[in-house]
Amino acid sequence: MTPFRPTKPFYSPGEIAEIAGLHPSTILNYIKAGKLYAVKLSERTYRIPAQAAWLLLDPNSVPEPEVVMREGADADIPDPDRERGLVDA
Repeated sequence: MTPFRPTKPFYSPGEIAEIAGLHPSTILNYIKAGKLYAVKLSERTYRIPAQAAWLLLDPNSVPEPEVVMREGADADIPDPDRERGLVDA
C-alpha cells in the first residue's frame, strides 16, 4: 500500500476501501464497530474525515496505547453458569 496523502477533507467509504485495498463493506464494518470515525449524512451515506482515514491507513502514525496494570485489580465477576451448576467449578 502506498502512503496515504490526503487531497481533500472528506472521503467516501468506497474511496477509502480502494486506497486501503479492502472491500467497501469492510470499511462500513469498521465504521459501525467504532474502529473508524465517520460522519453519517443519511441512512446509507457516510463521509470519513481525512484525519480519520490517515489513522486507519497509517497505523504507525499513532503510538501504541500503554497498558497499565494495577495491583489487586482482580475482578470478582460472578459466573451465572457456575452458580447454576452448569459447569464444573
